[in-house]
Amino acid sequence: MGPPVLELRIHGVNNTPPHAVLALPDHAVERFRGDRLGSFWRPVPDKHAALPPDHAGRVPAGVRREAYSWGGMARSSPGVPGSGVPSVLANVLGRIGWALLLPFGLANVAYWSRRLPDDSVPATTRMAWWNAGRGAASTRLFGLGLTVLLVLAVCEVAIDLYAIQCSLPGTACKRLPESLDLLGDPPRHVRVLAASAVPVLLLLGLLALTSLSRNRYEGTTMRRVPVRRPGVLLSRSSMWEGSPRIRRLTRLHIAAGCCVVVLATSTQLLRHGFCLALTVLAAVVLVVVAGRVVVTAADCPDVPSTEQGGLWSWLLMLSAVLLLMAHGFALYAIAPVFDGPLWLTSWGPPVVAVALLGSVLAAWSWRRNDAKGPLVLLVLFVAFMVATYWVPLAWAGAAVSGGALAWRARPRAGDEWQAWRGAGPGVLLGLSLVASVMSSTVLVLTFRGWVGTGLVAPSFYSRFSAAFACALVPSVVLVLAQAVVLLSRLTAPAVLDDEASALVVRARHVVAVTHRAENVVGVLSTLGVLALVLTCYLTFASPSWSQWWGVTWVVGKGDWVTGLAGVMVIGSFVGAGMLTNRRPLGLLWDLMCFLPRTAHPFAPPCYAERAVPEIADRTREFLDESDDHRVVLSAHSLGAVLAVAALYALPSGYLERVRLLTYGIQLRPYFGRIFPDLLGPVVLGTPPVRAGALFSCDPWRGDPGEAPDRGLSVLLGKGWINLWRRTDYLGFPVRGWSDNPVDRRARETDGSPDKVETHGDYHLCTSYHEAFADLVSADLNQSPDRGRAGDGNLERS
Repeated sequence: MGPPVLELRIHGVNNTPPHAVLALPDHAVERFRGDRLGSFWRPVPDKHAALPPDHAGRVPAGVRREAYSWGGMARSSPGVPGSGVPSVLANVLGRIGWALLLPFGLANVAYWSRRLPDDSVPATTRMAWWNAGRGAASTRLFGLGLTVLLVLAVCEVAIDLYAIQCSLPGTACKRLPESLDLLGDPPRHVRVLAASAVPVLLLLGLLALTSLSRNRYEGTTMRRVPVRRPGVLLSRSSMWEGSPRIRRLTRLHIAAGCCVVVLATSTQLLRHGFCLALTVLAAVVLVVVAGRVVVTAADCPDVPSTEQGGLWSWLLMLSAVLLLMAHGFALYAIAPVFDGPLWLTSWGPPVVAVALLGSVLAAWSWRRNDAKGPLVLLVLFVAFMVATYWVPLAWAGAAVSGGALAWRARPRAGDEWQAWRGAGPGVLLGLSLVASVMSSTVLVLTFRGWVGTGLVAPSFYSRFSAAFACALVPSVVLVLAQAVVLLSRLTAPAVLDDEASALVVRARHVVAVTHRAENVVGVLSTLGVLALVLTCYLTFASPSWSQWWGVTWVVGKGDWVTGLAGVMVIGSFVGAGMLTNRRPLGLLWDLMCFLPRTAHPFAPPCYAERAVPEIADRTREFLDESDDHRVVLSAHSLGAVLAVAALYALPSGYLERVRLLTYGIQLRPYFGRIFPDLLGPVVLGTPPVRAGALFSCDPWRGDPGEAPDRGLSVLLGKGWINLWRRTDYLGFPVRGWSDNPVDRRARETDGSPDKVETHGDYHLCTSYHEAFADLVSADLNQSPDRGRAGDGNLERS
């Protein structure tokens, strides 16, 4: 019989290596299960016995200590092995591809932040798409629009700028490198035909990237079906089975992309009957694809159990591919003369942006008690933007429309317990749209500047770069204001929380700035959306004042700002993965990758779809060895989210023998507020909390809400202890900042006068070992029926 207690440590956002998680030298640990992406590690018995007492004495008697490493799942894509030039180039291109996935990932995050359907309602009631959860169909249509925006930008670069304009008289364009210039100097229609393959290759590249990640991360299923608890999506096994969720969407997005490529050039050839027919057919297929995207919300897309209706997606994708092939043959046979910019790549992006902006504004009220709000927001905004095309003075109606929009989207009582006062889906969709347009703008304007002079890009991109640069001004002012306030507090430190040394108090003030992240993100999203609204207005209305010298100067200089922002984002993806082995964009990337792909098939891979079943199966496996066995899940930072999901994924009757030790976590103020129906107070059993105040000395000053009488905290009882520090920029308490049975303060210094402990090394401090000992002793004193009663109470609720 093995040791009675398994301490399973799960690392967090910084991907702490297994030997550091186990507090041992790297030669004293071994992998006994898994691969380089996800694996279980344990001390090597013979080497562990020979270690000095300061190492060997750390494992209490009767405890088996293991570590679960999951960081490679989100860091190794595409993960081509080798150190040669081809493998390095493939990995760099993969990281750049990940940068293109950022808007798709944000849209997927917005999907899970909306009001999720209640699975306690009979399935027949949920079959209609309008009952599948407010915003399910809209978010999926939004994701389709993001794919169309990306394809239009690539068509603009490859077909319009390079294939057509670079071949016109009077333009001086750079030639491709000889190794890539396979066509030489062909006729213009052949150049267009070859360039049309570029957006198709992009779609295939995204398909390959997402298929590779799906096979690596999303192919694990739990060996035993967990108990299904009404109102808790984490307890459903299909939550972690992503393939049925995105197979159809993948085919539909491929079909939409192929149709856009056909329409990009066929709209210039309507005088040819065959091309006119192709244009009509492509438009019809694109409309049907959009309709099928809406219909996919009818089978409860949040946690599907089967994949139905796949025939339609196959037919649409094959039809789009056949249309694309027929269009290619037509271009080659007809040999049309392309003598001007493409109409669709010029006007398509602003039209699609207007439609997506309507979805963003409607999403502001998805979580609020306003059934008519989304429809009113969408109708008013679209009507206003359409009017600007015919009525130059339509800006005068912006005040009335804006007031109506703000009134319909105003916060309601109780919204303060949700992220951005209930506007989470709109804020996240706004970030997604702004990121998508920015990446398209960087691509188009950078390529235009690099290829040559005399090229004309759509004004939409230049105007957005100018509006985006203007929107950054209030952001810079906000950052400077925070810096001034912080400097004043560092100069004369005010006591934040309890008494401490000046060094610790200063560290608390610095950390408090990072705790205001929700407010800053809301400001950035709002400013980005306003910049995009202004861009669409300038594109459609073209008011006379847009030609003033000051405006044109801003438009010219805005290209540099947008280009710099794009280079920084792409550089963070490439450099973070290739040089530092860290996740690109840190917490944001982990947050996106935790959530199953549902809104967009090209969103980043979901590591939880492999990690959660593996943690749950390892826990169940150890408990099945003997009725006396106990498990303590020890989780840091994002690892705590995996641990909570794994606990809910356990079959009924196991929770009474499992304990949870968390530290440096973001469950309550971030995940619980952004995803109230997925990881909110009712699921965690924790009191709700308001957002951190923007300028107050203590951002968390104020009384929390009332804790619910159900959830994980109730199920575990005394079996959950959480460690936190005021000097932790990512670590928060579970129940509140004041003393309570769950949260314990960890030391903010290690005894050194010039070092402050922040987000790491919790497992090395005395508080950790004391908490672990208390959990083990409390576990032995619990009634064996407590866990089963807790499960039943939750089910009855």
